[in-house]
Amino acid sequence: MSLVILDPDQASYESGHRGGGRFLQMLHENLSDHATFVDKLEKVKKDDTLLIPFWNPYKPTTVKKRYAQNQILTIFDVIPFKYPDRFPIGFKGKLGLIDNLNHIKEFDSFITISEASKRDIVQYLNIDPNRIHVVHLTTSSSFFNKTDESKKQPEDSQIPNLPFCIYVGDINWNKNIVNIARALKIAQVKGVFIGKAFVEEYADLEHPERAEFKAFKKEVGNDDQFIFPGYVSDEDLAEYYKRALSNILVSRDEGFGLSYLEASSQKCPSILSDIDVFNEIADGAALFAQPEDPQSIAEKIVRLKDDQAFAKELSQKAYKQAQKFKPEKFTKEILKWIS
Repeated sequence: MSLVILDPDQASYESGHRGGGRFLQMLHENLSDHATFVDKLEKVKKDDTLLIPFWNPYKPTTVKKRYAQNQILTIFDVIPFKYPDRFPIGFKGKLGLIDNLNHIKEFDSFITISEASKRDIVQYLNIDPNRIHVVHLTTSSSFFNKTDESKKQPEDSQIPNLPFCIYVGDINWNKNIVNIARALKIAQVKGVFIGKAFVEEYADLEHPERAEFKAFKKEVGNDDQFIFPGYVSDEDLAEYYKRALSNILVSRDEGFGLSYLEASSQKCPSILSDIDVFNEIADGAALFAQPEDPQSIAEKIVRLKDDQAFAKELSQKAYKQAQKFKPEKFTKEILKWIS
């Protein structure tokens, strides 16, 4: 029996997108000695264990039948199920959802990325909790490799010399980027927003799913307080974290919160929203704010800016917490549940 992982586009994790692509990157980096990656389900043998590392409930299901004796599906979160008004799916999405729910029985077990996500999956998908296994994420190995901390800032870098906070991620409603911008204005601290979504051109900003981004663009305007480098490599991202006053991730909801782990690995403290998943992952090694209160977020930013001793202490706590999520632990945990 062999472990087989489906990756239809085996370069997708290098495509410049994080999220699901990040998970594929983790699998490639940590399981290449333990698994075979295939681009087609037809290459799977009956006595294999098949891992599907992605799930989009609003598109036709990938797996409609039994390909292997053991089939496992990865579900990161069910946030669109929890907030249907914020994630309208349309007619095609409804058909895709019906298709997915009809074929979810083809899987023997499920992997998710936090205890918080597991609770949601049980509630919204009515899956037996004994069939759901939690595997906390890790980061790209480059974040845990020791680098020269005296590395000079590239001349063409957009990394500010003044104190700045960093946000890394997408523009969805749950990411709460409007309140991040408002908090930065109150605190009078620059904000660096990293991600391809911030620099892409959108033909239709009136689409309901882009309402948060439309409001964000109005909030930041052309103010040079806000910087948008687009996608950056892991190596450059590490440099941003090292120089940042703080990582900000005050999401309304999350499946895990990978930027907390990335930032912590570089001794960058984080300001997180006070929600279950972040309390689970950070375990106190962060500052917690109320996500709908920009003033609350701003107060945490100012505290880190004004109290360097406290900021250093928090960064050390975060770094220590990050060690609990090293790649070797991720490998051990995922093999535990898929063997």
